[in-house]
Amino acid sequence: MANSLKPTATGLLCWCAGAGVLVQLLLLRWTDRDGFTPIFRFLLGFHDAHGNLLLLVIAVCAWLLRRQPAALAVVRFAAQRPWVIAMVLFPLLCAGSILCYHAYPLAMDEYAAVFQAQAFAAGRIGGAFPPDLLDRLIPPYFQNGFLAVSRVTGEVAANNWPGFSLLLAPFAWLGIPWALNPALGALTIPALHRLTKQATGSQEAAGWAVALTIASPVFVLSSVSFYSMQASLLLHVLYSILLLQPTVRRALLAGVIGSLALTLHQPMAHLLLFLPFAIWIALRPGSIRILAALLIGYLPLSLLLGVGWYMHLVELMQAASAAASAPAGQAPLDAILARIGNVLRLPAAHIIEARIAGLSKVWTWSVPGLLVLAAWGYAASRGNPSLRILGAALAVTYFGYFPFHVEQGHGWGYRYLHSAWFILPLLASVALSASEERERSGSGLRPMVAWAIVATLLAANAQRLVQAEAFISRHLSQVPPLARAPEPGRREIVFINPAAGSYLLDMVQNEPFLRAPRIVMLLQDPGSIAEFVQQRFPGYVRTAQGGWGELWSAPRDH
Repeated sequence: MANSLKPTATGLLCWCAGAGVLVQLLLLRWTDRDGFTPIFRFLLGFHDAHGNLLLLVIAVCAWLLRRQPAALAVVRFAAQRPWVIAMVLFPLLCAGSILCYHAYPLAMDEYAAVFQAQAFAAGRIGGAFPPDLLDRLIPPYFQNGFLAVSRVTGEVAANNWPGFSLLLAPFAWLGIPWALNPALGALTIPALHRLTKQATGSQEAAGWAVALTIASPVFVLSSVSFYSMQASLLLHVLYSILLLQPTVRRALLAGVIGSLALTLHQPMAHLLLFLPFAIWIALRPGSIRILAALLIGYLPLSLLLGVGWYMHLVELMQAASAAASAPAGQAPLDAILARIGNVLRLPAAHIIEARIAGLSKVWTWSVPGLLVLAAWGYAASRGNPSLRILGAALAVTYFGYFPFHVEQGHGWGYRYLHSAWFILPLLASVALSASEERERSGSGLRPMVAWAIVATLLAANAQRLVQAEAFISRHLSQVPPLARAPEPGRREIVFINPAAGSYLLDMVQNEPFLRAPRIVMLLQDPGSIAEFVQQRFPGYVRTAQGGWGELWSAPRDH
């Protein structure tokens, strides 16, 4: 390793200070960046700016404690007891999902996945709404965007591939959809421990990778949300375990796991990670049988959940076209191709800046200096083919989204990199467990990072959980009835005025068959609400109203 890359505590502090200041200046710039969505600007300029400052303080405090080795016990425990950590982590993440995330699918990506899971849990492939109420139950802006609808039959399905919703369906059937991501997060810990030990040959490195992972807020927040990224991360860890030591049998199983990752939500996250692995395997001697087994493993679920689901969505949109809901002269397939064309293009300046902003999110949502440690680890492991291929997968995943003409909007951390994020703590573990560092006297890097892990686990995660809870609470409080549970034994209808607040269209969320005690509708014409309710829901009375809309409740014995 070049002298300039030798990892030391003081060197890491300098990197954290320099990068932290640069990130803070960029975050201030992005607060008013034209071309970014309002929610993306808000999270960068407020949540991430505060998180970045805290990480800088943590880095300084950890450097001051670099002569105190006590925190290294945390890493030793992580190296020896990954399953114990997973068992302790699961109930804590469940508590976070309920108390901090309010067990509420905040973004439309999250709601669409839960909606579809509830339909699967009922033994159906879609929800069923009265066709004449579709525009009230699903804002037209979201129709055939997040949710595909048939205006003829009223059938509704999530307009993403359904793998994540299938994983979510058993939890939805049990009434605990909020428990899936905590389970996936907990299972990631022993899986990453095994992958790191397999790739590096070091149990100590596995401990560092686990400790860096559980301390990083992006891992914790993703584990208490309803986003599909945590499933993608776990599946890609398992996929890497199998393909880094490929045999025909392991490749076949990797294909099955890869096909589920491919059809979780949208295919790009897995395709980008698949590409370096496929090239690496193809260049190995005797690779034909392994590649054939890999592709055979992909076929069943890819055909069923990928091609089959796509055709189902096209059929729904054809029905919508037949009812004259699609733009004149534009067939559903043409509309899909047009949407792909609008998204996939040469990156404009603001998209390049959005990708840089995504990289800043990787910095502000991790243990201080994780990116620097990963770079040091990669430089130290150039002779290790497993780490080279993982590094390539990380790079391809990051740069592969540059042609996509969208930024992520809402999300905890950088959503477009999360499917390969696990590679960062894995590479960082190499820098922290290398024999050169262990033998270096007086460096203090390992105790410094251990203290940073402890402080980030406690302080930075607390900050991010408080941020998420406050954000969701403020969001729900815009429509007061939605900030509380429905009154027991009494059905109600909430009409939302979308002009009364921020992202209120996202709050029009309903159970696929309208069986929940609360129905949420779009307030279209305030003057006709009473007449509409009298016709469709006789006996309901208005019990609250305001600028946000109206609440109508059924009689208590209804």
